[in-house]
Amino acid sequence: MSGNWREYIESYTSCIIAIAVFLFAAPWVWGYSDVPRASWSAWISAMVVAGLAVVSWAWPPLRMERANFFGGLWLILAPWTLHFTESSSAFWTHVCVGAGVTVFATAEAWLLHRADPTAIQPRHPSDLSGSYSS
Repeated sequence: MSGNWREYIESYTSCIIAIAVFLFAAPWVWGYSDVPRASWSAWISAMVVAGLAVVSWAWPPLRMERANFFGGLWLILAPWTLHFTESSSAFWTHVCVGAGVTVFATAEAWLLHRADPTAIQPRHPSDLSGSYSS
């Protein structure tokens, strides 16, 4: 695979962010907002996954894709852990979104593992240091 590694990583991260936005809206879209455990799980998990993805997008060397991988696993296990398996829409939303986040985070980790370290550095030297001097 040739090309800019950062573009591939950013596209996977963008997919994770889109999935998180979908997860946040899912309780209203799929009609399980009356199931408190499932709704709160979706809202909190979406914010955590999106936050980790944004950090991963902005600063790839921090390797947040591993945290998103575990966030995806949490989403898969949440229906059983929080006991909302009776709501099929909440159950399948969590499992499918969790699988998607896990797949994209795994793909991103694989790309970061294969990429040359200089190819994934931040766009500007100030991205990690906070200083604008060169």
